[in-house]
Amino acid sequence: MSALTDRLDRAAAQTRVAGAMSALLRRLRHAGGNVALGLIDQALLSGSAFVLTIVLANVLDINSFGRFSVAWAFSILIEAVFLRGLFDDGLPATAHRIPKSLWPQLRLGLYLSSLLASGALGLLLVSAGLVIVAVGGDAGGLVIATGLAIPAVRLQSMFRRICYLDGRLPRALASSLTYCVALVVSAGLMIALKLAGATAAMACIAISAALAGSLLLARTSELARPQARIFRGSLQRLFRNGRWFVATSLTYWIGSIGLIPVCGFLIGLDASASLRILLLVFAPLSQFCATMFSVRLPEIAAELRAGRRSAVAAAARENALLLGSIAAAYGTAVVLLGQRILALVIHGQSYEIGTGSLALMGAAMALDAVWLGLALPLFATGKPQRFMLSRIAGLVALCCVLPFAAEAWQVMGAVAAMVASSAASVITVVLTNSARERT
Repeated sequence: MSALTDRLDRAAAQTRVAGAMSALLRRLRHAGGNVALGLIDQALLSGSAFVLTIVLANVLDINSFGRFSVAWAFSILIEAVFLRGLFDDGLPATAHRIPKSLWPQLRLGLYLSSLLASGALGLLLVSAGLVIVAVGGDAGGLVIATGLAIPAVRLQSMFRRICYLDGRLPRALASSLTYCVALVVSAGLMIALKLAGATAAMACIAISAALAGSLLLARTSELARPQARIFRGSLQRLFRNGRWFVATSLTYWIGSIGLIPVCGFLIGLDASASLRILLLVFAPLSQFCATMFSVRLPEIAAELRAGRRSAVAAAARENALLLGSIAAAYGTAVVLLGQRILALVIHGQSYEIGTGSLALMGAAMALDAVWLGLALPLFATGKPQRFMLSRIAGLVALCCVLPFAAEAWQVMGAVAAMVASSAASVITVVLTNSARERT
């Protein structure tokens, strides 16, 4: 009898193990599919931006391209720092605090509130552009086009973020494909009609983003009029954590994309153009890290919501090692092949991009990837303030190094200041994490 019982127990144990392994494999296949779709999605956006930037770098004179780069940098400040920080970055942690049955209300509430905010900012820019045109300024048209692009890009970004939250990445992919096709067509028309310029390029972005974001109109059945209590509570929770997301993203913007207008002021518009090209070379790496962040954030938010501190620390180390290793490999490839590739795709313009600048930018991006990996679990639990000290340390290092390095080494000096900023951020976050784990 005991032998029969032992056999039954062993059979039950084997069944449990087989079931657990099967469930694990299903989760891995699901995660792998999401990552693959996310990479394709980001590749479309990154590829379209890369092609547009290369086209502009070839057809515009270096100062006009510098002006477009400055306008692009400020549009990123408004969209990717302020609006995304308020509405997008804290969404997974907020959404998982309410029942999924209420998510249709959350979706519509987010669409309306984010469009209202971006529309107000866009209207301010359009008004400023009209004033500039009235007084005879050259930049008025570019300011107007940027103002129109901001709510269009916000609509597309909000639609894609909700697709990622719902785990419906094919919809995000369809939106990005629509954007890519529309951008190619509009840019082709811009060149065919001989309208190539910074203003026309920004208008192409606005039109393409509006078309891509309009795909939400096909999903109105998944939206519901939000109850005042649900709407108010969700926005309060988003904004309460959003100020930390905005502050953290702002310090990152200042130390990377924000250097484009700063270099234009300290060195000249040609330096802004060169720094934009450098950032473009590393855009695929940034997009890959953004994909991993977008795909993993909802998953980690669900897993770590009731998790222990050790689980958060383990997830941070795992993501930092993964992203840092990939960034180091990418940077090595860029140092070896970057100048050859740039020589093939850019003709007729002289940009200040040497092997030293490429190597320093690779180091800065690798350090940023490590920082992002360390930060991801705390973003998932809605606690970005714990990483704010590290970004402040990076900003202090940037301010100390940039004026002297830019004067001495021009663009390469500005990139060296980025390395100092990223290194200070990573060192600070590692030290604060170690101190927190000991307590």
